Amino acid sequence: MGSGGLATNVMYGFLEGVERRDALAYARSFARRTVGSSERCWYAVEPLWTGFLYEIHEGGPGRSFLPDLVTELDANPGGIALVPSGRRVFELTVRNGRPVGGLLPEAKSRQVQLQMAAIRPTVPVDGKAYGVVIPPWVTADQVRLRTIRATRRMRRVAAPVSVPLALSSVGFAAGLGLLTTGGGLYYWSPHRVPQPQALTLEQMPHRQWEAALAAIGPDNYVSKLEYRDGKWTIEIAGSIASQTAGVR
Repeated sequence: MGSGGLATNVMYGFLEGVERRDALAYARSFARRTVGSSERCWYAVEPLWTGFLYEIHEGGPGRSFLPDLVTELDANPGGIALVPSGRRVFELTVRNGRPVGGLLPEAKSRQVQLQMAAIRPTVPVDGKAYGVVIPPWVTADQVRLRTIRATRRMRRVAAPVSVPLALSSVGFAAGLGLLTTGGGLYYWSPHRVPQPQALTLEQMPHRQWEAALAAIGPDNYVSKLEYRDGKWTIEIAGSIASQTAGVR
């Protein structure tokens, strides 16, 4: 039954009288409940008669057997479908117009796998995993099986992060990093806005006029009065060269 790209677990179920979106929602929910790692889990649905046949894979490349399986079941409703599921085989039959089935025990699965390995597929499979449908009219002396290939891409239960979302996350992280870095640089920068300092009455600007008037003459004037490093500095400009007088 092939071994290339084989899922470790394959399951099937049938939903009757539902819409496609409901079948997809149920299959996804069922897969999330029954399979441990939803990131490696796939699901698909396909219309069959009065409902939808759903398929769930754990692991593997995420390729569905449903297109071929539904075609063969519809053509051979009394047949038996055998699909590889890791080291076991999933058997699917039709009873009262509904597909039903389950995993065969390991011993029975091994026996079926050995029998199927001796039969050539009816269509090319290129070394990939495949299943078979045994039509109801098969006799013991003339075994003619219908091959079921895994062809259609399935849906991933836990969708990977989309490119736009990933880029947005990277952009947010980069912006947060720049904001944090900028805040740190501002905090440690010597050019931050100076913190207010408590001055006594004698240190107020208007109390410095006497010292400023005493430092100038008729040909110059006070160009700057600055409080720095705990004292006032008076800068004088005019016809005489610039001078600086420290007050206190």
